[in-house]
Amino acid sequence: MRAKTKRIVIRFLALTGLLGAALVGFWITVYMPWALNWGATDQEIDRRMPGDEIVQRPTFNATRAVTIRALPEEIWPWIIQIGYRKAGFYSWDRLDNDGIPSAERIRSEYQNIRVGDTIPLSKETGARVVELDPNRSLLLVVDTNHDTHGPWTWAWGLYPQDDQHTRLVTRLRVRLDSSRSNLFLRTFEIVMMRKHMLGIKRRAEKAMRPDGGLARVRRPPVLPLQGD
Repeated sequence: MRAKTKRIVIRFLALTGLLGAALVGFWITVYMPWALNWGATDQEIDRRMPGDEIVQRPTFNATRAVTIRALPEEIWPWIIQIGYRKAGFYSWDRLDNDGIPSAERIRSEYQNIRVGDTIPLSKETGARVVELDPNRSLLLVVDTNHDTHGPWTWAWGLYPQDDQHTRLVTRLRVRLDSSRSNLFLRTFEIVMMRKHMLGIKRRAEKAMRPDGGLARVRRPPVLPLQGD
């Protein structure tokens, strides 16, 4: 009886080991490439984006992209109004905006951003606007905290494809000291970011006219820096 029990235990451990190895292999070869570069082409992954030089040797470097049937000036207002307890993040509001629904319209009070402003990302964390090229690119930088080695960057780029379509590309670069934090970020961050980008896509495309044309959004003014 003991020999039979021992064989059962050995088989169970062997099966568990095989399943574990299969899951690790899937995570490394399939899930991670998809999560880190969801929707992005090789050219978009290799293209330089604002802030790449800020985070040296990142432990997390993710480039994502999505095609939106809208022009850059029609997507831009949805990007620059994001923020905790502002327009939200168009993602899982219970997780990133205290349950407050993300905006379904362009909020004029959040359109006048400029370099030096702080975009709230949570109760404790804010991101500085470091570079701003209206309708083209935006760079947010978050200063160091207890988990990161130096600042981390969140870059945005809008790349017209034709007279109706634009590629929205984002890049997140972080250098983490904690292996646990890095594993968590690599595994779950895509859940929020993917929904966030698809939320922008849905809102921008919803502004289209019934005849298939694109409803034009007047570019909001960008206030000059003090001293200019």
